[in-house]
Amino acid sequence: MFYLVANLLGLIGLVGVFYLTGWLVDLKLMRGRGLAPVAIAGWFGLGTAVWMGLIFVLATLQLLRAPTLGLLLLLLLVVVWRARRTTEVGFLSARIEGTIAGDGPASWMQALLLGVVLLALWVQAQWPQIAWDADAYHLTVPRLYLEKGGFYRIPFNVYSNWPLNTQLLFAMALLVKDYILAKLLHFTFGLATLLLIYRVVSRSSRSWAGWMAAGLFLANPVVLDEFRVAYVDLAFAFFLLLAFVFVHHALEGDEDKGRRLILAGVFGGVAAGVKPTGVIGVVCLAILYLVVTVRRGQGAGEAARGLTKLLVPAGLLLVPWALKSWLLTGNPTYPFLYGLFGGPEWSAELGVQLREWQQGIGMGRGWVDYLLLPFRAIVSGGSSYDQFDGRILPAWLVLIPLALLMRKRQPLIGRCLGVVAVYFLFWALSSQQMRFLIPVLPLLAIASSLALVELARRFSPAGEPAIRWGASLAMVGLLAMVGSQLGTRPWGMMKRFLESSEEVRTEAIHPVFGYIENELPPNARMMFLNTNHGFFCQREFLADSFFEASQINALFQGEDRRGIGEVIQEHQISHLLIENRERYIPWPRSLFEYLNDPDSVRQIYRSPDDVYDVVEILGASPPPGD
Repeated sequence: MFYLVANLLGLIGLVGVFYLTGWLVDLKLMRGRGLAPVAIAGWFGLGTAVWMGLIFVLATLQLLRAPTLGLLLLLLLVVVWRARRTTEVGFLSARIEGTIAGDGPASWMQALLLGVVLLALWVQAQWPQIAWDADAYHLTVPRLYLEKGGFYRIPFNVYSNWPLNTQLLFAMALLVKDYILAKLLHFTFGLATLLLIYRVVSRSSRSWAGWMAAGLFLANPVVLDEFRVAYVDLAFAFFLLLAFVFVHHALEGDEDKGRRLILAGVFGGVAAGVKPTGVIGVVCLAILYLVVTVRRGQGAGEAARGLTKLLVPAGLLLVPWALKSWLLTGNPTYPFLYGLFGGPEWSAELGVQLREWQQGIGMGRGWVDYLLLPFRAIVSGGSSYDQFDGRILPAWLVLIPLALLMRKRQPLIGRCLGVVAVYFLFWALSSQQMRFLIPVLPLLAIASSLALVELARRFSPAGEPAIRWGASLAMVGLLAMVGSQLGTRPWGMMKRFLESSEEVRTEAIHPVFGYIENELPPNARMMFLNTNHGFFCQREFLADSFFEASQINALFQGEDRRGIGEVIQEHQISHLLIENRERYIPWPRSLFEYLNDPDSVRQIYRSPDDVYDVVEILGASPPPGD
């Protein structure tokens, strides 16, 4: 029980810090009225954005440590306490109003099922296993930054040079508690997205439609998967939706239009700093604003002024990440634009391999494939790369055409669909990985639920209740099906937590990392082969970012057995961690000859499940310890 309670209290404290920070900034800069359209979710989003900036500064100054963070938190509490005493704008007043109203049983049934599914996901999010990309970089990179007290160039880790806004918050969670808190923070971004979806729809139409929109987003299998892991796509979805909301409100009227576009640019810039594809989201919002402004005949000058207020804040928030990458690698877009800027541990050949791998995800790149792509993405998703590596709701086959039919009855529907269409085009031309569509699923959910409301209004008054109840019951059925698919596993997990949480945490760490921590010298320097999962590795290591564009493999190409040894010695490697699974990396034969040479290497450990080997490099001189 203490395990679950401690995680809950840690998350409440962390989210409270973000929330209070957003409230304080809103109060001081916008008199507590700047985030009115998005209520509580806006304060949370603004606060997280501020803390992303603060942690970036600490990491730049090599001050990313617990004492420094503690001083900042204490300072925040003092400032909030003083501000609360001198203002009438409370933390919750005038913010909850209108967000908990319902349309009777139709709303409460949906809310109840939604809560049950979220509770099950909450329990699963606390399971101590780490998902693939989180073990490779989402959690590993912030852990390594914490060890050094801030930013540094992590050799061979391409991801560490990308924008990492969410990972900065994961670093904060690691300082406050542990990686489970980081997983729960990503869960909270999903929760905030649901709240924001509900808020947008319920303010525009009906409460039951707001619950339906939230359910439509959550019920996508790819979204359910993300709620349980420490990835960044739910954070991307949240900030993109925040930015969209402010662009929409700016287009609705002239009052506070400039401030709303600036806020849209801020949240869009944060979304762009979550991952490289975030820039596409900002481009989509800019296109939306430009198209609507031109259609209204407001002139090029008006469009240019609005775009400036939107794009300048977004661009300014990306500049620090570009500068960081440039200072550490010589390339502000590393590893992209390698031919122009260059960069360490990369090559034009690796760039081609990376591009070919990304283009290979999906169901082809011919004209027929592109024409069929919208249909295939909905009905043909699966767990493999040739099935988009994920699934979304088949119900979109019906809901999207309905939204298209109803788009002229409410501008918000058309604007949602416009952003989705442009984003989908970029997605189709790049990596067709299903989870990269998560950021626009909230917009599809909003457009679809509003379309159902408009359909109900068309049949008013007699037909409206039937459509409302039919749609609500369909959503209840869908959420019940999602709950049944989750099964009893979450409740079995909760039982394990209550019985022996420490044993559960221990089981999550593979024995090989216990051997590395306890048996290898503190100054051991490792190279990983066939794996890049290093979150639990307590020794310095080099590992691939992508197996499909293996930087480690590129080191060995063209080398004979002796040359392999010289490359390993050049990088001051004392030990190898080898995962005995086929990753389809085209290792040169000379590498296997080197690994089978008893005069060069010595196997010192094999894991009980035969998955991992630890190999000692004979005659190696590891770097001196700190």
